[in-house]
Amino acid sequence: MDVVKRHSTHLKTLFFLFFIGLGICSPYFGIFYKHVIVHADGTPAIGLIGLIFFVMPLVSLIANIPAGILADKFRSGQHLITVFCLGVALFAALIGLAGEDFAHPLGMGGRFVLIFALLFLLHGCFYPISPMIDAETLLFLNRHSRRELYGTYRLWGTYGWSLSTILMGGCLFLFPHDPLIFYGASLAFALMGIAAWFGIEGKPAAQPIRIPWNHLRRDRLFQGFLIFIFLVGVVSNAAYLYTGYFFDDVMKTPLEIGIILGTWTIFEVPVMFFSRRLIDTLGNRWLIVSGLFLNGIRMILFSLFTLETPYLWKWGAALLQGPGFGMLQLGIIDFVDRRAHPEMRATYMNIANVARSSLASAVGGVMGSWLIGKWGGASLMLACGCGSVVLILWFGLLISRHGRRGERFREP
Repeated sequence: MDVVKRHSTHLKTLFFLFFIGLGICSPYFGIFYKHVIVHADGTPAIGLIGLIFFVMPLVSLIANIPAGILADKFRSGQHLITVFCLGVALFAALIGLAGEDFAHPLGMGGRFVLIFALLFLLHGCFYPISPMIDAETLLFLNRHSRRELYGTYRLWGTYGWSLSTILMGGCLFLFPHDPLIFYGASLAFALMGIAAWFGIEGKPAAQPIRIPWNHLRRDRLFQGFLIFIFLVGVVSNAAYLYTGYFFDDVMKTPLEIGIILGTWTIFEVPVMFFSRRLIDTLGNRWLIVSGLFLNGIRMILFSLFTLETPYLWKWGAALLQGPGFGMLQLGIIDFVDRRAHPEMRATYMNIANVARSSLASAVGGVMGSWLIGKWGGASLMLACGCGSVVLILWFGLLISRHGRRGERFREP
């Protein structure tokens, strides 16, 4: 029992540290690029910024699926998490240095090439981490407890996100130095790599496990679901990638941005805490529908923000993020785990991550930069909000072809 409790604590620690690192840098990427990748006249090079947001998610096509296969085949998820975290720590520190004043002699072109190359390496290490933590958690829960308790583990990620985004917003307010976000992320992922290393139990499997690829080839529902979550990812990532960029125009200080990003997870806490009850009561179908609706309304409200909009109204609209994301995340994770073969959990999670976060982020990055360049940030938020609501109909059509309820699915 002590071993089980220790493993449980270890998984919660990984979630906490991962989202510490994510919250330190991810919401502020757009601000860093906006201030560092600029033309000679000081205006942001939105085309180059859009190129970054398009290409970087595609890196996961190289990294995610092979990492998931290796994790399943050799039961080496913990070892791979350690290596990837230390890689993120190294490349994040180097990107921070590339954003310093002493890199100015490189010119915008030289600095962009350097930052682009380092971001490529960073994302190659970063993208496989999250789905591998999910897969390790679900392996543990399916073996020792129930998958419906996933939210109580993911909740520690919510705590990490809330803490780090507020602290980083305060740091940027007191010390307006954009490379801080990458130095902070480097420290967080270095600590996570150390924690992952000390949590390793046993060696990778000596004999490779035979992965049942026929299960995936026959799983038509999962294949259709991949198309759906790709479209969900396009609208959600397009808005998220440029949230910092947009908030920089409608908020007065980085501290205001940090407070909103750190506290918009308040109502994610009860969603994750009562994950088992929500899944048992609503099923993954209605969790996904509810999450899409709340996220859509939130982004539509964001499109109405101006610099003069009362801050309390902005904060109130942002609070929809917590239950919206929480329900959507629980629904998607539960759906994918139910469809996955027991020997393919990491592979399924990584494939779903590629569709939802990687390919979708690439398309969303280009779409976002085009909409901002043509009509401004508010138009991007409005388009993504409406798209999220419309996708509820797509999901209804998908589920209607595979059973009336949609919460419980039989093996294909």
